[in-house]
Amino acid sequence: MTAVRKVRWGILGCAGIAEKAFIPAILKSRNGTLAAIASRDEARAADWARRFRFLRSARTYQELVDDPAIDAVYNPLPNNLHAEWSIRALRAGKHVLCEKPLALNAPEARAMILAAETNGVLLMEGFMYKFHPQIGKTLELIRAGAIGDPRTVHSAFTFHFKREDSNYRWFPAQGGGALYDVGCYTTSIARLVLGAEPAAVFAVARIDPATGVDMTTDALLEFPGGRFAQIESSFETQFQSRLLVVGTEGTLRLERAFSAKDFDVAVEIVRGDAVESMPVPKADMFTLMVDDFGDAALGEAPLRYPAIDAWHNMRAIDACFESVRTGRRVTIPESVR
Repeated sequence: MTAVRKVRWGILGCAGIAEKAFIPAILKSRNGTLAAIASRDEARAADWARRFRFLRSARTYQELVDDPAIDAVYNPLPNNLHAEWSIRALRAGKHVLCEKPLALNAPEARAMILAAETNGVLLMEGFMYKFHPQIGKTLELIRAGAIGDPRTVHSAFTFHFKREDSNYRWFPAQGGGALYDVGCYTTSIARLVLGAEPAAVFAVARIDPATGVDMTTDALLEFPGGRFAQIESSFETQFQSRLLVVGTEGTLRLERAFSAKDFDVAVEIVRGDAVESMPVPKADMFTLMVDDFGDAALGEAPLRYPAIDAWHNMRAIDACFESVRTGRRVTIPESVR
C-alpha cells in the first residue's frame, strides 16, 4: 500500500492561536502532520514539542525555516514579523500560511508575493472564516440572486479586549490596534461578497492616548457601481461578529460571520417581514483551511485564495489608516495586477 503523502508543518512561535486552534487543526487534518516548532524561548518550544507530539523542536526560527524536513510554515508571530519571517521561509523553499493581516502594508505584502513567486512556493493569508460552509452558502445565495443586486454591506467585528502589557496588539510598531486585528476581517468580507475592490475610503478612529493604537475604527468603503460597505472594528464595544448584505430584493444576515468555529449557525434571508433561516452545522474552519492549503501544497488542487487577495485587502487597510491620519476621503488607484 502506498503511504499517504502529508504536509510536514513547522510553526514559528508559541502563539495562543497556534495552541488553541492551529495545532488542533493539524492534528485533525487529513493531509498534515506536526514536524517542528520554534520559539524565542528554547525550553518552551521543547515543552510544546512534547505536549503536542511534534517530531522535534528547533532552537531558532531560522533553524526551523531552513529545516529540509519541513514542507510548510505557519507564521502566527506579531504582525510586524509577518513579512520578515514569511519571506525567510519562502526563500528557503517552504510554503507559508501566514496569520492575518498578511503584512503591515501593501508594499510588504507585495514583497512577500514576489518571494513566493520567485521561489515557486505557495503563500496564503490565514483567514479561516472563508473556509466555513456558511461563507460558501452566502456566496452561493448572493450569486444566485437571492437578495437581488447586492448594494450595501455592513460588517462588524468588535469585542472588549482586556489590556495586557505584553500583548503586541497594544503596540503600534508591532501592528497593534483594532483595524489590524479585527478590522481586516470586515474589509475582507466586504470585498469577498461584493466581488470587487473599493475605489475610495473614508475612515475615523478613536486612538488610545496611552498606547497610540486605534481602539475603534469605522470606515465607509466605496465600490464601483454605487455600492458601499460600512465596516466597524473595536476593542472596546459589545461583541459583534456580523455581516449584513443588503440587496434590491432582500437582506442576507450572518450573526457569527467570523467566529463560528464552535457554534451551530444559520444564513438568514430577510424579505420584507419574512425570514428564511438556513441552518449550517458546526464546522472546524481551521481544519478546513489546513486541509485546503495542504491539498494545494501537495499539488492536488489550486490555492483557493492566493496571496494577491491579501495584497488587495492591505491596500484597503492602508487607505483606512491614511484617511484616519488626514481626515480626508482617500482614493485607491485601480490595480493593474
